[in-house]
Amino acid sequence: MSFLLYSFKNILLYLLLLVVGLYAGMHFFHEMCPVETQLTPLEYGRYWKIVDGTFMHRRMGVMGPLMIGLFVVNIALHLKNWESPTLLLLLLSFIMFLVDVGFTLTQQLPINAFINQLDLAHLTPKSMTELARAQTTSISNFQNRLVLALVSFASLSIIPFNQKAAYRTEI
Repeated sequence: MSFLLYSFKNILLYLLLLVVGLYAGMHFFHEMCPVETQLTPLEYGRYWKIVDGTFMHRRMGVMGPLMIGLFVVNIALHLKNWESPTLLLLLLSFIMFLVDVGFTLTQQLPINAFINQLDLAHLTPKSMTELARAQTTSISNFQNRLVLALVSFASLSIIPFNQKAAYRTEI
């Protein structure tokens, strides 16, 4: 393989590792600083409207497609060596990310939509109970997503070490 192609593949791989690392780090920070567990349901509703409306919604609309694009390009570049550990680790990482995306779409986004449509100044006892349930479910969702993000990041993190060993044997 030419040195230029090898360098291009490595740059894209490290860029993917960086982006997935940032994503996993966001989940890790969320677990290390679990603000939501210290809030009442009403405080949580106010907090989540801000977090989802000003941070998550905007950034994940860019970060998600960027990650998927980087995964697809990296996998395509490594398909030629389909038996390599690099491709298998890339696929494992991508599958964990896709499971996370699917989990987010089916479990977390309905909670976000529910909270965003609430008028927090005029909550009924029923909607307060539903908000408390949404808070508990959301906290659990983030714990599940942390595991998926960490497995995705860990499998990608192994690749550079594997590639260095493979490159040394080729020389």
